[in-house]
Amino acid sequence: MGLEQIYKDLVRYLRSIWHRRWWIIPVAWVICLGGWAYIYTLPDTYQSSSRVYVDTQSVLDPLLRGMTVRPDTDQRIRMMTATLLSNDNLTEIARQSDLDVLLGAANEQVLIGMLRGGIQIRGSGRDNIYTISFAHRDPEVAYRVVRETSNLFMERGLGDSRRDLITSQTFIDRQIERYARLLREKEREVEDFKREHVAVLSTGGNYYARLERAREALQQSLLEREEHQQRMEILQARVQESENAGTPGSAYYNPVLEQRINRLESQLDEMRRLFTDSHPDVVQTRRILQDLEEQRLAEMEAATAGSGPRTDGSADPLRLALAEAESRAAAIDARVREHERRVTNLEAMVDQVPAIESQQRALARDQEILQQTYRQLLSTRERAILTGSVETETASVDFRVLEPPQRPGRPAAPDRPLLASGVLLLGLGAGSGLAFLISQIRGTVSSTLQLAELTGRPVLGLVTRVTPPARRRRRRLELMIFGTALLGLMIAYALALMVYGVAGGLPWL
Repeated sequence: MGLEQIYKDLVRYLRSIWHRRWWIIPVAWVICLGGWAYIYTLPDTYQSSSRVYVDTQSVLDPLLRGMTVRPDTDQRIRMMTATLLSNDNLTEIARQSDLDVLLGAANEQVLIGMLRGGIQIRGSGRDNIYTISFAHRDPEVAYRVVRETSNLFMERGLGDSRRDLITSQTFIDRQIERYARLLREKEREVEDFKREHVAVLSTGGNYYARLERAREALQQSLLEREEHQQRMEILQARVQESENAGTPGSAYYNPVLEQRINRLESQLDEMRRLFTDSHPDVVQTRRILQDLEEQRLAEMEAATAGSGPRTDGSADPLRLALAEAESRAAAIDARVREHERRVTNLEAMVDQVPAIESQQRALARDQEILQQTYRQLLSTRERAILTGSVETETASVDFRVLEPPQRPGRPAAPDRPLLASGVLLLGLGAGSGLAFLISQIRGTVSSTLQLAELTGRPVLGLVTRVTPPARRRRRRLELMIFGTALLGLMIAYALALMVYGVAGGLPWL
């Protein structure tokens, strides 16, 4: 089907409607008068609104980064907006707005349902501008509800974070007290454990390391005792030879040499406690000590060979050296016995000491964990205190009322002019539709083309209709009546708009 055919069909339909045009006016009048009367009876609805800007950016944020805990204010505002219409909040809004007095509603659930269905909170995305609106038949009710909702919106935004901070600080304080008590108990437990096992823990170090050091010290003492034993045997042999020869020892005694030998022997004992026998310092000290002892023996032999019997009653040098060697050997024996006792005690505790050291390490580890957690809690409390100071002393979230709520003076709904225009179009359309329907039921041929389509034969000629003057006058009268009726409908439409304007105080009147 081409556009030309569509155009022809449209013209034919319009002609058929025009031939039944007298059905349009009465249907349109009935529908329009009934619709306009119904629109007039619709109750007025007044709407009040408020716009609030939420500034979540603070100059202190980059300055206090890492020092305070800054909450996600955007998420907090979104959550607060989503939960603003809870039952508790709606009950608070109804109470502050005195809705029970203004509406005379005693049922609280009815008021909550009305507020939940009527309060609208819309955000503008990244601009953080929120619009709060509410519509009601009573303008005072609409104004009060929007006012109290805006106040509650700002109070919740400022108060929730501070209440959260107070709750968090209280929780942290309780945890600090708890961990302080646990830390004191753990410290007392460690002290009791140390007192109970002071014999094992006093020497310090690992058990096996202590046992190895004790065995090494025992071996060094045994070697030293063997060396002194050999020296004593040499001195005893020389004393025996001197007595068999009937010549007492010489009066030789070199105090400087004896002091050097004693000092080197003490240094050698100290070195053996720290180093092994193959250490260079130990080897060198032993060589020097051996040279000094050989020098002392040589000087003694020289003095003995060149002197006669002693008559001054002074002591025999060989016997003095033997006495000193015996005294030192006794000291070394005592040291060997002490080392043997230590080794014996450590070997006897081979099944106890590892368990004791393991318990000590576990106690120390638990104590360190408690101390670390306690220090973290103290640091967290300081951050919470600083964060609380920032929240209370500065405006971390700033609420600015861009448009405060106003008591509406004109109704916001229904839009009577729009509805009246719709009723007018509905009436004209319904009348035209009825005319078209009648024309289709009682069809007539209005053109030669339609006649050719219906008969399937070509139309060869057309008889022109002659309209007499009376018929033309009657037709003009019908057109005047139709136009007057249509004009009266338009005047009625204008009067309806004026009535609506007077009744609603609309600004376009």
